[in-house]
Amino acid sequence: MQIEKIIYDTTREIYSVEDKLSIATVFLFCYQYGSDKFAELLYTKNHSSFIEGLNIEFERFKVDFSIKLSDKNINNAFNKTLDAIRKKYDSDGFYKALFKGDQYAISVVQILDAFFDKVSDLDIKKQIAKQLTLF
Repeated sequence: MQIEKIIYDTTREIYSVEDKLSIATVFLFCYQYGSDKFAELLYTKNHSSFIEGLNIEFERFKVDFSIKLSDKNINNAFNKTLDAIRKKYDSDGFYKALFKGDQYAISVVQILDAFFDKVSDLDIKKQIAKQLTLF
């Protein structure tokens, strides 16, 4: 199942397309941007401050990452999405280890960034990371 399908399924209780897109924007951006941001999104304790940090860090690109987490339905959908994505994309615990600062996980990411920088297909990089974590 692709990340887009997960987001589609877990945000059904939200009626506003804008709110659905705000959740999708954060998850898809972090997933595509890099393993560090994606790991932080999946395992940070305070998502509001994480999202605020994204807004500050990328304000020059004029992208709004804001999510109305104070709304009960939106917060519920966000948490469902978070749980489903953790289950699907971090079943082996790699992103959790990366978030917690595990040196092996950090080394895997550094190897991928250094030696496979020319690889434009993110899926290939993620498969290589998975293979490196098996050793």
